[in-house]
Amino acid sequence: MALDFKILQKVKGNPSTEVAADRRLKINPGQNYAYDIPKELIYTVLKEFPIESLFNTDGKITEDFLAKQGKKFMSILIREADSEAFRDRTADMIERVAQQTGIRFPHVFERYVELGILTLRPRDAWTVTEATTKVLKVRSFNCSLGKMCVEKGINNCQTFCLAANEVAAEKAGIKINITHSKDASGSGLCELAFHLQKGS
Repeated sequence: MALDFKILQKVKGNPSTEVAADRRLKINPGQNYAYDIPKELIYTVLKEFPIESLFNTDGKITEDFLAKQGKKFMSILIREADSEAFRDRTADMIERVAQQTGIRFPHVFERYVELGILTLRPRDAWTVTEATTKVLKVRSFNCSLGKMCVEKGINNCQTFCLAANEVAAEKAGIKINITHSKDASGSGLCELAFHLQKGS
């Protein structure tokens, strides 16, 4: 038997799926906000850090090189995303809530993680599989960066992401442990798990 959500809502006292207009929280009534990442931010970051820079090197691509590039990418992204030109209301609200509650993980950190994914891999399928005040897990289903690395014979692409996210954690003012798991078949499936260290 299928569950009819409309009937369930009426039973629970909510006659519709819509929040009543007089119950909506509006800080600035009549003001609409854009919540998408600005394309200009992506263009600005990729102009300074083109993805091809990962593969245009003289010699072998080492873990040190990937880590250095990951840190460089995230530093550029954070600088631009927090600049006056691109800092948006979402960033301001996340920071305001973090200051009021004293809880910076996962939201302040997660903003940088998500911006990183959207900037480098805007067409990839990914999701946040867990987000608590202790753990954040982000799963990519077809990581285009990982696939490019496999095509170039690079099997340790996670080094780039791990280093980038360490920079994000430092900027967010938290200490985390990061674990990584990926599908050995090269399908692009991988998951990063960020665990807040005790005392952070």
